[in-house]
Amino acid sequence: MHGGDIYRNKVHTDFSVNINPLGIPEQVREKLAEAIGQVQAYPDERCEELREKLAMRFGLQQENVLCGNGASELLLAISRWRRPKKALLLAPGFSGYRRALRAGDCRITHFYLRKDEEFALTGERAKELAEKLRNGGFDLFILTNPSNPTGKLTELETVRMLAKTCEEAGTVMVVDECFMELTAEPESYSMTKAFLEYSNILVLRAFTKTFAIPGIRLGYLLCKDEAVAKKIALQLPEWNVSLPAQAAGIAALEQEGYLEASRVFVKSQRAFLEKGLQKLGAKVYQSDANFLLFQWKDEELYEKLLKQGYLIRDCQDYEGLGKGYYRIAVKNRMENEMLLQTIETMQGSQKR
Repeated sequence: MHGGDIYRNKVHTDFSVNINPLGIPEQVREKLAEAIGQVQAYPDERCEELREKLAMRFGLQQENVLCGNGASELLLAISRWRRPKKALLLAPGFSGYRRALRAGDCRITHFYLRKDEEFALTGERAKELAEKLRNGGFDLFILTNPSNPTGKLTELETVRMLAKTCEEAGTVMVVDECFMELTAEPESYSMTKAFLEYSNILVLRAFTKTFAIPGIRLGYLLCKDEAVAKKIALQLPEWNVSLPAQAAGIAALEQEGYLEASRVFVKSQRAFLEKGLQKLGAKVYQSDANFLLFQWKDEELYEKLLKQGYLIRDCQDYEGLGKGYYRIAVKNRMENEMLLQTIETMQGSQKR
């Protein structure tokens, strides 16, 4: 159960998908419109221009970059290439990993983060995780940074420690950074440079959330080992990235100022939403990203808000959570205010 199901629900405001609240950059929108007039041609099967621009951005060679129909397709390609018999995931964590791994009959083990520690991976818990990786015989480990559904960042020093542990254990580590660019200081936490120091680390990112184009489907993977990149590429279908998607990605990488403005906006509106939810009585978990996880006493909040035209993310399908946990995206001020007012009105109606 993912967010974004506006097709089977009557929705006027979708808080269930965590896209950039500033919306699609105008230049990206223009390039998408232009690309529609070119769709009589096949897209570039190799995505050469897009991969070249991504390689330049991260100081890599084009051969170190793979592009996919969203991060989900790349996750499935990694699973098909690695064919893991045993994988380790953090809980709570993104449910899409389980789907990709189970397609290959992989046995999944969860490392449960603690509610009383805000579901954060710090201190002794990180050491316990490293010990589990060292002795567990895992073929694959996926770390989301910032975490989904909490939005909490894991310190780069901790990620490095886990990467080193995985390298020594022969475990492939995927670092999912799909929300990293909407955090306040992405360069201080990202593995896009540090991953080159390790032999078995893959970094996964997407344009989807960052540039508010989930309907376009565009993700990318950074891989140090060119031979491994080629093997993963063999698991992808031909022409998997459409011509409009490639055009949108190229235009997005040429944006200046958009991401910085997005980070400032997200930070201020996240604080507004957090304060508002806490005032209403919610337990809100600290986030560094463009979404918030909160716990609410009313286990029917999802259904009640949906009746009002608001779609939020019910997180009971997240391993390690349950009923009463919800996630909402950070949106613009008016939309955030309307959501809070709606919850407050419903809460008042219940008390009468």
